[in-house]
Amino acid sequence: METWKRLGKWISANMVFIVPLCILVGVLWPQLLIPLRPAIPTLFAVVTFQNALGNDFESIGQTLRKPLPLLLTVGLIHAAAPIVVRLIAGLLFGADPDTVVGLVLEASVPVGATTVMWSGVYGGNVALALTMMFVSTILAPFSIPWTLKLLCGASVEVDVMGMMGDMLYMVAIPAVIGVVYNQLSHGRVKEELSPVMAPLSSILVPIIIATNATGISQYVLNLTPRLVAVAAFVACLTALSILVGGAVARATRQSDDVMITMMFDCGIRNISAGAVLAAAYLPAGALFPVMIGTLFQQLFAAIVGKAMLRRMQAKAGQEV
Repeated sequence: METWKRLGKWISANMVFIVPLCILVGVLWPQLLIPLRPAIPTLFAVVTFQNALGNDFESIGQTLRKPLPLLLTVGLIHAAAPIVVRLIAGLLFGADPDTVVGLVLEASVPVGATTVMWSGVYGGNVALALTMMFVSTILAPFSIPWTLKLLCGASVEVDVMGMMGDMLYMVAIPAVIGVVYNQLSHGRVKEELSPVMAPLSSILVPIIIATNATGISQYVLNLTPRLVAVAAFVACLTALSILVGGAVARATRQSDDVMITMMFDCGIRNISAGAVLAAAYLPAGALFPVMIGTLFQQLFAAIVGKAMLRRMQAKAGQEV
């Protein structure tokens, strides 16, 4: 069992290197992974359930008693970011509606589970990270389809009901079940089941990423200047999202731990969920802008986290 747990921790600690490798495997050998595509929504539901086991109504209530950081982050990622991205992407890539809708989808997906990990590693507010992930996940089945319909409806046909159904199955329902299960067990599930399931979740995430990457194989193997420009745009978008989260936290006088978590929440999104949706419901060209984000999010999170940790350590040294 200890070996199993160490494997999960090793995978989580090395996601920065594992994610690009998974994308490479999916791109170079798509025929090996394409048969797994029908199972991806179910595998994703398992991952969501495991991530939700770390949350309970107490942690949610603790954050809701001081709701401003939560409300600000929800506003940034579910409203401001999609609108801004739609405007800028329309100007830069307006001739390619598939790319535009892919970029809007990436800006609309819920907070990624690794925000909890990064918040814990670099002194963020873990309760806020957990609650934000839960709230964002619950909102996603409703916010994503309607955001795409409102912002991109004229250029792409969006199956709102189908997308909502998949998001409920993959994300919202497993998240609610995980939280309720942990609550009813008085935290025993978090202490006993979650550590056992965590390595499985760590293994499934690379499988999901690699399988989804098969959809961009033809694009990466035939890379064009336009695709390079899209990748550069996604990199800038990720970095800017992190910085905006920090700037809003500072402007509203949030504590350092809350600021760190808001930065991660704004910059790290559930790309795997976005890729599943793009592959199932959107034109093939929309998948590349979504998947390419996995190359930058974890790398930028590690860089920013280390910089913030040094800042906090220097600040603590000055106060002493």
